[in-house]
Amino acid sequence: MIKEVELLKSFIDAINQEIDNIKGEIESLERRYPKDDGYFLEIKKNRGKYTQFYKCKMIPGQGRFKVERTFIKRDDIDVARRLAQKDFDFQLLKILNEQLIALNGTIQEFPKLDGMMLYNELSDARKALIDSKYIDDQTYIECWLAQYNEQDAADSFQNKYPIETSYYTDNGEHVRSKSEKIIADKFAKEGIPYVYEPACELNRKGLHPDFVLLNQETRQTYFYEHFGMMDKPEYAIAAVKKIAKYRELGYEYGKNLLYSFETGVDGLNINDLYRIILENCK
Repeated sequence: MIKEVELLKSFIDAINQEIDNIKGEIESLERRYPKDDGYFLEIKKNRGKYTQFYKCKMIPGQGRFKVERTFIKRDDIDVARRLAQKDFDFQLLKILNEQLIALNGTIQEFPKLDGMMLYNELSDARKALIDSKYIDDQTYIECWLAQYNEQDAADSFQNKYPIETSYYTDNGEHVRSKSEKIIADKFAKEGIPYVYEPACELNRKGLHPDFVLLNQETRQTYFYEHFGMMDKPEYAIAAVKKIAKYRELGYEYGKNLLYSFETGVDGLNINDLYRIILENCK
């Protein structure tokens, strides 16, 4: 049922997008012809041989309309072109308005989509079996945080490499560097759900991300690495190998992986950090 609802939403989204496209085209045509002067083009064959163009207009006569024709000379062919284009555009405008009416009618006939309400009506047992984007944000975030906070004692990075610094984030996490504290505090300030040194499947592949982040709007998860000593050759080589390992496992920058760099001379760039957050997590 959830899949059917998602397909319905995709269909309705596509209709709404087409409605917006049609409205844009109608507005463009209406701007081109703010006022109809009533003239149209008539094309005739003179003795079946020569094509002749006439600028025409319907004018009132005695109880009925008659056509007033003005011959368009060869030198004035641009007049014929403008009239031909206008006639075509007016027919197009008529069709577009008919399409708009039909699509709006289609939208009105479809049942209102409320996936969150549908999900919330399920039993707890059924909810537990479904991975649904219609879970309310707070519940989703709580489940997401729990997933990455479940440390595996047999593979605990912090147990193998205990943290020996004096840096604590505003949320109370003990971190390995001043830069990691700045980064974590920035995530918290921007309202981005995160976990420091998360428990994840990557741990079993020899990778231990500094952070995992959640874009609440798209519900996209990103792993985040900060490489803090890039002016040290051995560290830089290890960092490059680590990024290559991520890529080997299907993690690409901007898709599901983010990272930043600094050296002893060039420290953490807060503007770059904010840009990374803004472009991927907000």
